[in-house]
Amino acid sequence: MQNKWRFFYAFATLALPLYAVGQTNTKGDRVPQPNVAEEKTHRVHVSRKDKRRQRLLFRKPKVENTARYEFYQRVEEAAKEKQRILKKLAKPQYADFTYFGHKNKPKKHKPYEMKYCKECSIRH
Repeated sequence: MQNKWRFFYAFATLALPLYAVGQTNTKGDRVPQPNVAEEKTHRVHVSRKDKRRQRLLFRKPKVENTARYEFYQRVEEAAKEKQRILKKLAKPQYADFTYFGHKNKPKKHKPYEMKYCKECSIRH
């Protein structure tokens, strides 16, 4: 009988704290979550005068004949050209194996016209 009570007390000391942690907040003192649908439908109405003022503020001047604009245009073109050159140089020089290391692709000859090549050690 003693062992049963000891088991009950041990179980109660372990289970009750876990049960207390798992309870929900029933007092309702939490901050209510805002409704997402209500936020999407909320719009701020701006008068025509304010809209025009905003358009004028955010309009970019179309100045294309200044020295600064031309300088930046030249810099951008130079950067594009450099990128193009780097892209070209990134490719292997002899990517096509039919060149056999030659600058120009060797011509195909008939078997009795082939000659020994000193450059690649193959008959072309």
